[in-house]
Amino acid sequence: QQRNIVTLSMAWPPDRGSTLSHFMPTNNQFPSLGGQPSNGGSATQYKPTSTLVDIASAQGTQAKLAYHVTGSKKGGFPVTVEKRNCGKNVTVIRNVVGDRSALLSGLKKKMGCGGVINQDGSIEVQGERQHAVEKFLTEMDCLKSVSSKAKKLAAPTKAAKAEEPTKIDRKMAAARAPTNKGGPAAEISSMTEQAAKKMKPAEMKAHLKAAGLSIQGNKKELLARLLEQIKG
Repeated sequence: QQRNIVTLSMAWPPDRGSTLSHFMPTNNQFPSLGGQPSNGGSATQYKPTSTLVDIASAQGTQAKLAYHVTGSKKGGFPVTVEKRNCGKNVTVIRNVVGDRSALLSGLKKKMGCGGVINQDGSIEVQGERQHAVEKFLTEMDCLKSVSSKAKKLAAPTKAAKAEEPTKIDRKMAAARAPTNKGGPAAEISSMTEQAAKKMKPAEMKAHLKAAGLSIQGNKKELLARLLEQIKG
């Protein structure tokens, strides 16, 4: 048995010598391991580029516009409608600072019309579009020195949708209302003013809707409509 072991160690690895050093990775094969090459070559080292760092640092930040529009001295929009020699009206935007081409491109895309940049730096688009232009500038948040009142008039916030009574509200309204064979109108007429004043808007809407009346308006308007039907 000892003789066989010696023979095996002498025969392995074939034609590579009797040691394992040949099969160990060298620095020339894997320079990224950080060692120095044995043959005088240069090891390749990884260096992170500044582009990746810039992208990582820019995450979560909103890109700023390359232009802005300054308001008038009184805080109004520097937007007017003017008539040209050919008799056609154009909308002119003044006090534009920065990339005027970008602003013009956005206006043309939004308005669906043509436009040019004048020599004095102002921008004009075809047609009477003062309100639409003011709304666009407000929504783009590119205005400076324009009063908040003017911005609200140009782009008013959407009114909240009237709240519709849920199934639970209808059931509660039906449970509180006295039973009457005369139908919904008779139920309202038999209701007391004190009971109506204690109701929530959703309950008032349920009664009004059951009687075929309008459910639009605030609590005060709903109550007035309900009391009018009760007194009716």
